[in-house]
Amino acid sequence: MIADILHTLWTNFPVGLIAARLVVVSLSFTLHELAHGLIAAALGDPTGREARRLTLNPVPHQEPIGWLAGVLIGVGWSRPVPTHPHRMRVPAAIGGTLAVLAGPLASLGVVLGGQAIFRSTVLAPTGIWHDLPGAAGWLTLAVRFNLMIVLINLLPLFPLDAWQLIRVLLPLRAASWWQRVAGITTTVLGVALGLLLMMPVPLAARWLGPPVQWGIGTFLGW
Repeated sequence: MIADILHTLWTNFPVGLIAARLVVVSLSFTLHELAHGLIAAALGDPTGREARRLTLNPVPHQEPIGWLAGVLIGVGWSRPVPTHPHRMRVPAAIGGTLAVLAGPLASLGVVLGGQAIFRSTVLAPTGIWHDLPGAAGWLTLAVRFNLMIVLINLLPLFPLDAWQLIRVLLPLRAASWWQRVAGITTTVLGVALGLLLMMPVPLAARWLGPPVQWGIGTFLGW
């Protein structure tokens, strides 16, 4: 009986999905953060290079809790590449804005590129669960996860990009206050993630399923 229960749990556990997310989450966050750092460096800010973040090595770009959340539930965040707009050759507001937007634009590029492949080939979006995915499954996961990165970074919570963009555009005194409340916004993000992780699966599916399907249908047309 125990063997039957363990077999049932194993066959219903999303082995393929978790394994694929380990790869897609790590690479997607690396691309996102590397884009921030490369644009900042191109504009004259060496901070990312000094912090050894201009690298294809995924490890420095991962924020442990955000990475784990991405692997387990498909929603997460990465470790921001440090930038200092005042070290750039262009006005700080312009350079800082370009550096912040580089990450979401890189993630959006993956979404648009994946969509273009689907439309121009015989591949079709497909789900992943127990088995390791084929080409269509990998591409589907990459498109969905990078869309998640773009959308979650619209939230003005530290360490997300919208928070960074607001900090760059605020006057010095207001930016100092915004920096002081960063911890509060992170707490909001952490509490929301904690509630999501503790929520029973049927309840999470009932609450989150419709908006997720709406987002996929609206932005991807699937």
